[in-house]
Amino acid sequence: MPHLEIRNLTVSYEKNRPTLEQFSLGVEQGELVSLLGPSGCGKTTTLRSVAGFIQPDAGQILINGRDYTQLPPNRRDIGLVFQSYALFPHLTVFNNVAFGLRMRRIPKGEISERVTTALKMVGLEAFANRRPAQLSGGQQQRVALARATVIEPQVLLLDEPLSNLDARLRVDMRQEIRRLQQQLGITTLYVTHDQVEAMSISDRVVVMNQGEIEQIGAPERIFAAPETAFVADFMGFDNRFKAAVVSARTDKLQLHWGGDAIELRWRSRSGSPQPGARAEIFFRADNASLAAGPDALGLAGQVILHTFHGNELRYLVETEVGEFSILQDSAGQRFEPGAAVKVQPQPQKWIAIFEETGQ
Repeated sequence: MPHLEIRNLTVSYEKNRPTLEQFSLGVEQGELVSLLGPSGCGKTTTLRSVAGFIQPDAGQILINGRDYTQLPPNRRDIGLVFQSYALFPHLTVFNNVAFGLRMRRIPKGEISERVTTALKMVGLEAFANRRPAQLSGGQQQRVALARATVIEPQVLLLDEPLSNLDARLRVDMRQEIRRLQQQLGITTLYVTHDQVEAMSISDRVVVMNQGEIEQIGAPERIFAAPETAFVADFMGFDNRFKAAVVSARTDKLQLHWGGDAIELRWRSRSGSPQPGARAEIFFRADNASLAAGPDALGLAGQVILHTFHGNELRYLVETEVGEFSILQDSAGQRFEPGAAVKVQPQPQKWIAIFEETGQ
């Protein structure tokens, strides 16, 4: 049995328009699962329902086999870290972290010991007497983490906890959260719209769309093998085109790429598609390259524009199949707008999704 189990959860903000409908998910003991998706997909609604801030229309929330659905938030034994940190501005760091323990009437000596340990874990023992206004954003986030974990909760919930931090600090805090979660072994549900964030810290990722699970799996699987067009697009497969299948075997698929036939790998879930079946092909910008000259092979195209991205240049190329975004090493050959080029595929990294079966 999962340590945290969400069974057939239905939540509606408007009558007959559920944000979540029959939503189910299990999180194992000590596992970190991220809910990933765009704004409005239902991920924060799911987390707030687990926390007890939203009463569902139907369904159950169980932790360690106990039904928490009707319990108020203060009786759920859950640690929370919010996007806004929600620290008490008039309290010191020590007293912010100690707050939950005092509400639970933990003995004073034990409070001091547990708070000191928690602050050491997040590297803030020297800041115990400061107030939140005297801390940086990253330090405030560490205080919020210490406060959420010091109570030794059954489940830790994190709602977009890094969205207010700058890019470099987000990277550092991702590592800090993952280190702390693994060290404590806390079952964790993490909400984010950032794909890199979800990939880097999660045991499993749940990609959500309009209140439903599009795909769930290990980060590597979600990144490399999306199962739906939505997941492919959301995970950065920003090039797509339609093609007809020439032939298919168990693990290989042949299709037309302009005037040529190319072969790519695929995984069948319910048998091979028939020749002529329509597929939508997705690939990332770094899964193809550009070349020029009389001996260059590939799909003919014309450069529309290019943009500088440090070590790489991103080209927008128009072809008979469609427009494609291609990343090239900025130290290599450059192509100016209007240049005739050939788009050279790397189909071993492409994916096919079939219109007829949804595979």
